[in-house]
Amino acid sequence: MLLSLVACDSAVPLDPQGSDVDPVDVTITLDSLGELTADQLVLSGPELVLDPGTDTMNCIFGTYTGPDVGLHDVKTYQGEYGHHFQLFGTSTPTIDVPDGTVMDCSGESANYSMAALEPIGLPNHVLENGLETISMPLPDGMSVSLESGQRYILQSHYLNTGSAPIKIGDKAVLTTVALDQVEIWAAPMILNRSDFRIPAGGSESTAFDCTTDTDLNLLYTLGHMHEWGTSFEVDTVDQGTLTPFYSVETWDPIYRDAPYIVSHVDDPLAIPSGTTFETTCSWTNDSDEDLVFPHEMCASVSFVYPQKATILCSGDGQ
Repeated sequence: MLLSLVACDSAVPLDPQGSDVDPVDVTITLDSLGELTADQLVLSGPELVLDPGTDTMNCIFGTYTGPDVGLHDVKTYQGEYGHHFQLFGTSTPTIDVPDGTVMDCSGESANYSMAALEPIGLPNHVLENGLETISMPLPDGMSVSLESGQRYILQSHYLNTGSAPIKIGDKAVLTTVALDQVEIWAAPMILNRSDFRIPAGGSESTAFDCTTDTDLNLLYTLGHMHEWGTSFEVDTVDQGTLTPFYSVETWDPIYRDAPYIVSHVDDPLAIPSGTTFETTCSWTNDSDEDLVFPHEMCASVSFVYPQKATILCSGDGQ
């Protein structure tokens, strides 16, 4: 039987504002996903109507209530005008937001639990069943831990550049495996700094170090800043010598939502215990107010193995 967790039971569709044009239905249906298997779990994003010219990000909250499993793949699907649809876990189960709650997370409310968000999969664009999807492929036998009671947030970003309102409804398909079928556990490694301040009308850079305490193999890496970023660099440090590891010399604001990813899936990169990563973020603030976390960010996300728990290193206070 197909595992199905529809997260939007309590979501109320928004009526288009100031428009008498019927919305164009760009929702993703189960039928459009093709044949699903018994080990796949379907999550649904917010069901909303968005007016022409709308640039908005909406989040829906949920809880995974099935058995503890391994998560081998995550695929997310959007309709026309979709920018991204991402699945995040949160390590704050006491968060006071009921399952099914839809929140506009385009602005201030986007900061609701940013410090506690953990990616469940990294996006890679592929075409499948005629639909563009974002997928997290892991090598055979490898999975990320998905435990019963895990709270999650589905984040849906649309830019409606058409002339009519659109009705949206995204889907995420999670491929799971039983615990006894998992050969190797993988997990996110997050390097983050949040104590910076970028002065209004000025430029700023910050750097921080994080050192691993176990041998790891690395599958993916992405950097994350917002639209004020100018460059992003992660280097490894060996006796004072810096070796480029992940580099974006000219930051494009589009990387905020569609990150630049370096993949080592076909040839995982060995990271010996004691490896130090130095992260450097640079920004130019053209606004009239100082910028602080989480309005701007300085973080990288990698997927590593063998590792079951998320690795989080904060560079704050350095």
